[in-house]
Amino acid sequence: MKRVVVITGSSKGIGRELAALYHRNGCEVFGLARTSCDEGFTQIACDVASPESVAAAFEEIIRRAGRIDLLVNNAGYGISGAVENVSGADARAITDVNFLGVFHCVKAALPHLRASRGRIVNVASVAGLLPIPFQAFYSATKAAVHAFSLALASEVAPFGVGVCCVLPGDAQTAFTANRKKGAAEGVYAQMAERSVAVMEADERHGMTARYAAGKIYAASLRRRLPLTLVVGPKYRALYALSRLFPMRIVNAAIRAMYACRASPLVY
Repeated sequence: MKRVVVITGSSKGIGRELAALYHRNGCEVFGLARTSCDEGFTQIACDVASPESVAAAFEEIIRRAGRIDLLVNNAGYGISGAVENVSGADARAITDVNFLGVFHCVKAALPHLRASRGRIVNVASVAGLLPIPFQAFYSATKAAVHAFSLALASEVAPFGVGVCCVLPGDAQTAFTANRKKGAAEGVYAQMAERSVAVMEADERHGMTARYAAGKIYAASLRRRLPLTLVVGPKYRALYALSRLFPMRIVNAAIRAMYACRASPLVY
């Protein structure tokens, strides 16, 4: 019997590479996304921010496959800008996709995952543990996914369902081009521009989507599913070092890394 895998955000980047990888290795793959691609796996149009859209997509999956063995929550996007300048609408929108989208899909999949004693892989970010200035809302939603995953793991373990939260570092994907940038204005303008330039350079020189997908794929097949997985040697080292120092020092280092210093002419 083929393993049935559901992956959100499957039309590009890490999600697309993951879906193609599971498909090539004999799984029945259902990719959920608002747009489609040409990788050969089954694709279902779905907006993870909409509970109704998610429910309809999972009903279709069960109608076609009859079961679910693995759910990978990968859909997400970024916004940048100073906290003071981000609109309430943008804050709600990124929360709806990055965090509540995970919740909607987990809620729809869990009855079937209990039946199969399946697994959930939630893709968060290293930024959820080491929050990045001028990406506060992205960092916050990914921190929420991490906390949600840890709590969920304890709830579903008695039913044989495993949960893994993946924390990738910077990767070369369309995430960079698709980031919604707030207007660089006011007292934060120069700092925000420098910070976003640093993070985009890191992303352009980061790991490939294929590399990240390979690590996630391998982890999902382990007999003992890891509870948390940091992807990328550079980011595993940074995460390990961050746990050795007080958060005040860690945050100061991140501030320096992202060039967060005000111009002497800006008050």
